[in-house]
Parts: sequence; structure tokens; C-alpha cells
Amino acid sequence: MYKKFIFSSILFASSMFAAQSKAYDVKSGIIEYAIVAESQNKKDYIKGSSKLYFKDFGDLEITDTTMIQKVFEEEEKEREIVKISKDTMFIVNFDDQMIYSSKVAADENGSSRLLLNKENLQKMGATFIGTEVVLGYKCDVWQLGDDRIWSYNGVPLRQISKSSSGMQMEEAKIANFNIDIKDDKFKLPNFPVKQMDEIFINEDGEGDF
Repeated sequence: MYKKFIFSSILFASSMFAAQSKAYDVKSGIIEYAIVAESQNKKDYIKGSSKLYFKDFGDLEITDTTMIQKVFEEEEKEREIVKISKDTMFIVNFDDQMIYSSKVAADENGSSRLLLNKENLQKMGATFIGTEVVLGYKCDVWQLGDDRIWSYNGVPLRQISKSSSGMQMEEAKIANFNIDIKDDKFKLPNFPVKQMDEIFINEDGEGDF
């Protein structure tokens, strides 16, 4: 439906995994994003929202994303939940009413997560632009190809991506860190769970089984 953002699931290509044990440099957080994408036809639109909850520096996190796309007067709605518990990923498919579970493939360092810090972004060829405040948090701003990323302690609070199909933006509207988060925020729907092989994260941030 739309291009997966770097931080839609907070995942990258498996070759870009970092050696750090922590996904984020902040213990816990609740972030709510708004997503907007340009359409070639002005009457059409792509928009949505996403919620990210994490604790234990990202050892446990869940992302709930809902996207709405209107094309030729027809509206399509898509929802996806991705939960990560240490090295295990759960992807909720609401169309199938199924949860796909798998270990996330790791690199030679034994890590399966990427931290959006200076070292890792530079390894990917990103250019540091400066700092900017988003929702009161001082973010490092990076240019990575056609993507611009605002990162706070490894947590992306804004991203703008440009492609041949137009511009897409995902921006945090609410962000709170180092807070207590109840366990029920990480519960998944009562769907059957299907065990899959390892998930390899491709460059669009999507999992391939």
C-alpha cells in the first residue's frame, strides 16, 4: 500500500544490524505518529497513524499501524501489528486473522536490532545535518539518501522520504519517555500463532520469511 518507513517497524536490512544490545538509548517510551503520503492524483490520498510502545530499552516493543488509501473513489484500510520480544518477532495479519512468529535473523555479531545512533547511521552513509527540537526533544537530524531522519536517543520522531511516487512523512505527535507502561499494552489479538522460519528484514523494513 505504501512505502514502509525506516521506523514503521524500527527495522532495517539484515546486513545493517548493529552490535549494540540495546535498541534505544532510553528505557521506555510511548510515541504516536501521523503518516501522510503524497499521491499523483490530488483526489486520492494515503494517510494513517502508528503507535509505538517499548520498554527495557527496546527488548520489548509493539507497533500498531493503520493506513487508509483512497484510489479512484475507493477507500482501502489496512492494519498491522508488529511485536518484538528480544529476538522474536510477531506479525499480526488481520486479513488472515493469524499471528506469524519467527526469530529475527542476526548477523555475525549475534545482534538482530539496529540502533539509530551516529555510528550506525554513518556506516550506512548518512550525513549529519544538525540538531532540531521535535516535541521538546533535541533530535539529531540525518540525511540518508532521499530520507531525512530526526532521531532522539535512537528513537525516530520524524522522517521524510522522497521517491518517484512523491513524498511521505511520518511524524510523532505525542512522545513520552522513561515512563511506566502496563503489560497489557503489549498484548496481541487472540489469533492462532503460526511459527515461521527466520525473518530477514529487507530494505523497505518489511519481513521476508
